Amino acid sequence: MKQLLIDGDILIYKVATKFETETNWGDGIWTLHTDERKCKAGIRRELANLMLLLDAQDYIVAFSDKINFRKKVMPSYKQNRKEKRKPMLFSLLKQYVIDEHYGIVFNSLEADDVLGILATDVSSPEIEKIIVSIDKDLKQIPGQIYDGKDLTVVTKDQGNYWFLIQTLAGDSVDGYSGCPGIGIKTAEKLLNPEVSFVENWNILVETYNKKGYSKDEVLQQARVARILRYDEYDMTQGEPLLWTM
Repeated sequence: MKQLLIDGDILIYKVATKFETETNWGDGIWTLHTDERKCKAGIRRELANLMLLLDAQDYIVAFSDKINFRKKVMPSYKQNRKEKRKPMLFSLLKQYVIDEHYGIVFNSLEADDVLGILATDVSSPEIEKIIVSIDKDLKQIPGQIYDGKDLTVVTKDQGNYWFLIQTLAGDSVDGYSGCPGIGIKTAEKLLNPEVSFVENWNILVETYNKKGYSKDEVLQQARVARILRYDEYDMTQGEPLLWTM
């Protein structure tokens, strides 16, 4: 059986934004409205199209929790997104998918983490899993990823390498800086995909040290960069197991 693991945050943003309509009433008066029925139909259509395109028999839609464990690790995490407006009906449509379309939320996790955990759960080897997301963070997760254009297979070594790249380069969109002066291209020059994880980690730490970062500060960057895998979340307690080297 083939199962799609779908990023619900991105799905809802895409559909809800599509059906928002601006109306100019004159005299400088504008309103924004949407149609709940059209939005729900749009979600059903998106899911059906993905199932057909990828020849899947099942799907799960993952959403982010309101609580984010990364904000405890790094209080500035995603602070730059506070003022950004979510599309109309976002919360309503999220609940609709949870109630009607196999939507799930894990305590204190982002949708990326839920997808990473589900994708790396090997308890049902007969299920072929495909992550569906345009988020580049999910290149950390070994397995199949469909980004709306291409279906890519990520090996464990490739996923681990991308995790280190993101730890070193940071992500301004997500609000963690990485090592000052280091972007993705520079990180890819410094870290070698042909050497061991430990060797690359030592290079990463040395690069941070040269900028005055302590071991704990490097670990903090790594913990917010890390997309969780199956053995990094306590299902019983509903708590992430923070990554450590």
